[in-house]
Amino acid sequence: MSRKLPLAKGETSRTACARAVLRTAVDEKTGRLLVSLVLAEHVGWCADLVSGMVNDLLADHWNSPDMDVLASG
Repeated sequence: MSRKLPLAKGETSRTACARAVLRTAVDEKTGRLLVSLVLAEHVGWCADLVSGMVNDLLADHWNSPDMDVLASG
């Protein structure tokens, strides 16, 4: 099962991503190395934050006038 939405004629899909390999991290306040579990929690928090920001942005601008501006280049 694909999670991709079918596109209508003339529509395109764009996906943004940034690859990174995270093996270690340092707490800026203490200078201590973070264990991988804590690092994973921080990355998850960051991903949730960005996801929420994208949802808010789309909710605010998913309307005909803003789409017309976007489509006009």
